[in-house]
Amino acid sequence: MRGLQRTLNRAAQRELGVAVPKAGLACKVSGQGGAYRLEFTMTNMKVTVTDALAYASQKLFDFVDGKIRIKGGTATFTFGVDTARASTINDSASLTWGIGSAAASSITLATTMQNVVAVTTRTLTGAAAAPSPASAADVAAAATLDGTSAAIDLYMNFAFATNTDIDADGILSVNGKLILFVENWGDNA
Repeated sequence: MRGLQRTLNRAAQRELGVAVPKAGLACKVSGQGGAYRLEFTMTNMKVTVTDALAYASQKLFDFVDGKIRIKGGTATFTFGVDTARASTINDSASLTWGIGSAAASSITLATTMQNVVAVTTRTLTGAAAAPSPASAADVAAAATLDGTSAAIDLYMNFAFATNTDIDADGILSVNGKLILFVENWGDNA
């Protein structure tokens, strides 16, 4: 049975895409015939946020060419700070996060930076490296992402809206799960 499951997972990855290699990030792809379930698990996944930008991204998945329909899903994460809070990402910093088809390019996460899971705000209340309470969000609405001319990627994006939230480069530690239900509508090019 395990051999069959591995074969199905490999076939689903060929038909949908692959997760990017990253310490602390695991992805299970299941499904067939164009309908798939993506389950991302983050376990102390480290993301560096620079003071100069106050935003960061982590690429999660490379989809194959074609139209990708995000039908639904849910996300629940906790965030810790692995650097000295007094001099990097401050206590009670206001973190916004979202999941989209483009990497963050400003402290305002908008449009394609959050077109899969809309921006959610979480105050980082945990002391030292302790995680904040869980932050949960659902896929806001079904969306079709057009990857026919260039394949779509999936990013988890982070931003701090004010300069007082981050004083120097810091490291976020992300824990939690993202589950997406997607369809590959193909590429007729």
